[in-house]
Amino acid sequence: MMPDSVQAAARIPLLELDEERNAIRRWQDHGDQEALELLIRSHARQAWSMAVRYTDNPVHQEDLAAEGVLGLIRAADNFDLGQDVRFSTYAGWWVMNGVTSAATRIRSVIDVPVRAVTEMRSGKMAEEDQSVITMAMQGIVALDAPMGDGTQSFMDALVSADLTPEETAAAESLHQVQRRLIESAMTGLNDEEAEVIRRRKLQPVPETLEELADAMEMSRDRLRQVERRAMTRLRRFLLDNGFHKAMLN
Repeated sequence: MMPDSVQAAARIPLLELDEERNAIRRWQDHGDQEALELLIRSHARQAWSMAVRYTDNPVHQEDLAAEGVLGLIRAADNFDLGQDVRFSTYAGWWVMNGVTSAATRIRSVIDVPVRAVTEMRSGKMAEEDQSVITMAMQGIVALDAPMGDGTQSFMDALVSADLTPEETAAAESLHQVQRRLIESAMTGLNDEEAEVIRRRKLQPVPETLEELADAMEMSRDRLRQVERRAMTRLRRFLLDNGFHKAMLN
């Protein structure tokens, strides 16, 4: 049985590395449902932790956490046991994709940010802002409604651009997973395609079409064909391994 709250999820102990990998192997090789449940229960805290960042509404938290659990299952399906990485790090990408995609479907207006509620309750917020948050929590004010001259919404005014330490750590873990996925995707290209992608897409200052065509002694039309073919292969690999379409535009 899956935990029904963030507190319940936090009480479930994490698996040791060998237990974690054994559960993944049993699920991938034999379809062992008990192994999958053991793995998901021990990492359900990831789904709940992500869900509570997006809403204070218990009903919506449960819905978002359920989407996060689906992300954990997809991660269990796709995890490469040959990689030297913990399941929680790899699964973080799938959980975030599941929760963030579901958040916009569940409600057209996301609840008040957790940080804003914390600041209100600790007395660190102006009285006027406290009133806005209170009304929003009661469903009286839509946070995306325009305010003042119409150029800013209540959400714009309340959300801090600074990352919390937890968000910073999560972002770094996801960046590492993304980098490994891109490196794996590059191995599916031939030498010519890989060189074009590295020099046109992965350098701090990408080379222009003209510069690279001259350097590789090919026509610009030929270079465009190679680049398009390589990007199509990369997109297919990355989408199959958890990248969101919006990130590949």
